[in-house]
Amino acid sequence: MVVVCAGLLSGCFLAGPERIYITATPAPEPTLTPLPQGEGEVSPMLDWTATPWPYPFSDESATLSGICFEAALDAAGRTFVLHNAAELIEFYDLADNSRFCRHPVTRYPFDFSGGRVLAGLWSKGWGCTAHHDVLDIQRDDAARTLTIRLRFVTEGDCDYELVRPFWIGLDGVQDYEVEMAVE
Repeated sequence: MVVVCAGLLSGCFLAGPERIYITATPAPEPTLTPLPQGEGEVSPMLDWTATPWPYPFSDESATLSGICFEAALDAAGRTFVLHNAAELIEFYDLADNSRFCRHPVTRYPFDFSGGRVLAGLWSKGWGCTAHHDVLDIQRDDAARTLTIRLRFVTEGDCDYELVRPFWIGLDGVQDYEVEMAVE
């Protein structure tokens, strides 16, 4: 059995003739699908397959998947709220300037049109797998706040340091204070 720890901020996965699908919270067991056989060689692939969210936001973890594991580990526990493309570029620049990543981070765009906001965090822990559960969402239009309570869950006794992203796209909260609390 080969274990691959990729810099995709999702932790480690087993390498083999399966495709592993990372799904949205709440995280069911991964779906393993055999990859097509090539010329005697099979490459494991990690797919960011979008799962429809029953929440008032979109899963945007793939937008920050170019941030290396070390930079995400350093940023773990802090909430980031980005309101426009200039702030996203500055965020990527900070990751590049941190010198945690051996190569420049891969930059992915986010559609900020219509006042959309990109918000998120990384959580760290030890185990075999990790995911976030959404416990509560409180929107207070009078106070102009949006609070999302999450539970970070690690499972298994593996000796792997895990970093799990929780990045979302939000509509209608451009001038709100967005908070994320992780238990």
